[in-house]
Amino acid sequence: MAYEAERRQIMSALPLHFDHAYVAGGAVTSVFTGAKINDVDLYFKSRQAFELGVYQAYEDGLWCVAASKRAVTFADQSNNIAQLMHFDFFSTAEDIFAAFDFTVVMGALDLGDVPQPAYRGPLIISPDSTHPDSGFVLHDDFLKHNSQRFLRFNPGTRYPLASACRVLKYQQRGYTIGKGDMMKIALAVRGVKIETWDDLKDQIGGAYGDKVVLGTEGTPFNLAAAIDALTVDDAKDEPWRQPANDNMPGTAEGLLRHIAGLKGEQFVPPALDADGWPVAA
Repeated sequence: MAYEAERRQIMSALPLHFDHAYVAGGAVTSVFTGAKINDVDLYFKSRQAFELGVYQAYEDGLWCVAASKRAVTFADQSNNIAQLMHFDFFSTAEDIFAAFDFTVVMGALDLGDVPQPAYRGPLIISPDSTHPDSGFVLHDDFLKHNSQRFLRFNPGTRYPLASACRVLKYQQRGYTIGKGDMMKIALAVRGVKIETWDDLKDQIGGAYGDKVVLGTEGTPFNLAAAIDALTVDDAKDEPWRQPANDNMPGTAEGLLRHIAGLKGEQFVPPALDADGWPVAA
């Protein structure tokens, strides 16, 4: 069966099986390029599915080690790490790819909608009937551009400033990017509203919404001030730092309430079934 070995690698890196979700991005790229999986990013098909995933994580004894406006991170005792994205929800893999920045990360594994027990070792999982290649959905250029180590930029991505930083990471891994794609990144950044320090920090944090400290408290925002804040004397220095996460809530409902607070939203408890689980639609 095509891609079954790659599917097994991803499943073994998951701290547990999440329903109604896709694995997409770096973990999929890693298994197709022979690299080590550092963490697994999950994109859910609905808000209810994400809420169910949070409840599943706590029920299975995972630790919430970080939370942001866009993602929460769980780890198990073996340091398998799952990042549950909640900045948006995606009914198809193609919808996820539309939000991604480079074709080399436009690969996804559909975990399906059938509840599965937590993954605990070698497990043969039948592929979803709509995905003959073991549940994988790959952009037409995913395999070609990874084999060429070539970065093709998607100007529709939501965080192009973070993409500019990601170019450096990929260059360290042997990827190249053309002048045209670098210009596309610059033009995409021009289309993003950056009018406050929070806007700038949100763009730097990218899809994960990483906390960023620029040390500009009390300084009025303008373009010149932003350029100054991002200027360092040594090429090895970073112009911003990422603070340690505060102690995370110890319950699923507490974490969902915390996330609503980060987003400035009113917390609405999820609808629960008779067994106390969120109803995933």
